[in-house]
Amino acid sequence: MKIRLSIFSKILLWFFLNMVLLAFISVIFFQIQFHVPPDSLLAGSTPQKAGSLHRLLRHELASTPKHQWNKLLDRYGQEFKVDLLLLSPSGHKLTDRDIPVPKKVREKIQSLKQFHFGKHHGRPAGSGQKNGSHRGVSRFFRLQTQNPTRYWLGMPIPIITHQDNTIKPAILLAVTDSCLGSGLLYPDLLPLVGIALGIMALSGLWWLPMVNHLTRPIKSMTRATEEIARGHFDIRVNERRKDEIGRLGHSINTMSERLDDFIQGRKRFLGDVAHELCSPLARLKMGLGVLEHKIDPQQHAYLTDVAEEAENISELVNEILSFSKAEMTPDNINIGKVNLQTIVNKVLEREKINNTKITMRIDDNFTVRANSELLARALANLLRNSLRYGGDCGPVEISAQKRNNMALIKIADCGPGVPEKYLDRIFDPFFRLEPDRSRNSGGAGLGLAIVKTCIEACQGKVKAGNREAGGFVVVIELPSG
Repeated sequence: MKIRLSIFSKILLWFFLNMVLLAFISVIFFQIQFHVPPDSLLAGSTPQKAGSLHRLLRHELASTPKHQWNKLLDRYGQEFKVDLLLLSPSGHKLTDRDIPVPKKVREKIQSLKQFHFGKHHGRPAGSGQKNGSHRGVSRFFRLQTQNPTRYWLGMPIPIITHQDNTIKPAILLAVTDSCLGSGLLYPDLLPLVGIALGIMALSGLWWLPMVNHLTRPIKSMTRATEEIARGHFDIRVNERRKDEIGRLGHSINTMSERLDDFIQGRKRFLGDVAHELCSPLARLKMGLGVLEHKIDPQQHAYLTDVAEEAENISELVNEILSFSKAEMTPDNINIGKVNLQTIVNKVLEREKINNTKITMRIDDNFTVRANSELLARALANLLRNSLRYGGDCGPVEISAQKRNNMALIKIADCGPGVPEKYLDRIFDPFFRLEPDRSRNSGGAGLGLAIVKTCIEACQGKVKAGNREAGGFVVVIELPSG
């Protein structure tokens, strides 16, 4: 099933995807720090922290006996949240620490040995140094090893021996299983997470008014166009904006006005034409009746054909008049509580419909709010339609039930039904299922259109569909009485 998202949801989703992208970039940033030169800007705050550790340990190692170096390394390791090791340039441990050093780390130390220590090995303390500074830390290295995954930071550190007061080279290693919790390899992430969440919250508060500014008028215009599609042309939208949305609103209002004028003109035209045709049709039928008594019996067949055509035209005009009257119903139509069973019985009697072809399941006291004449006209058209197309396949069923303060009236037959692609169009004026139904089997295509206009004039709704077991069903929804 294809998921449909609103513009509001799409913009918010795009925003959060942007945040996810930023988070992904941050993770990549942390990972590539193991593959950039130590003096690169991408090294972050590690050089400064490594320099601080280097200076502190260098002085304390010089003043601390060798058998206490483990405690000294433990104390600084806890402060920086890492394990500290002290190795010789050849990769041998200078302290008794039970932490294995992978081959990859030893090879890295040996490859840097001559570069870092060739100038200081065996040099007297203080030779070549000013104010106790040491530049070797500027060339620290970082590595990541697997099985298990560990993160390593190494830096050269000189150790002053008290016996001969000379500098002996060494490597200080910092190792951790999780770089995110290390205060040395990476900065503390808790403040960064708080800052990131704050930025996201502020960004959301910043974006929401803009998103609402864009989507709220679009929602209003969507509802307006849906009402226009249902035939309610008096709907209007706000067009005071000066941007593209305002121009769209102006276009919708203009379209609604012109459609209203067109529909009203069509109604007047149909009514005027139907009225104008009534008089000549009446004279034509009267003339045919007179002519029937004056022609030879051999010519009666021709006269019968002309009379049938005149009757067809008369039925068409009557349907057009009914449709015009239904659409021209005033807004102050008299709507009240009516008994549905009484209305149905009057329709059956007036239309001379055989009760044996009708199955009615309506309570005696079932009432709806409607105009009795318009409701009777709609039910008559539906019953004629059902009997015409499905009367030979089984009885026509009329049922009614109440649901959520609404009355649902169903008229169902056992006929062939209507193709699904035409269900949305069968209530349009003059629509007929050509060529599926010939002129002899159907009228002018106004029957269901009259039903719709009558029910909507009673403040109700009507819809049609096909029954699962076969047949056609129309559902009328009216306020419950």
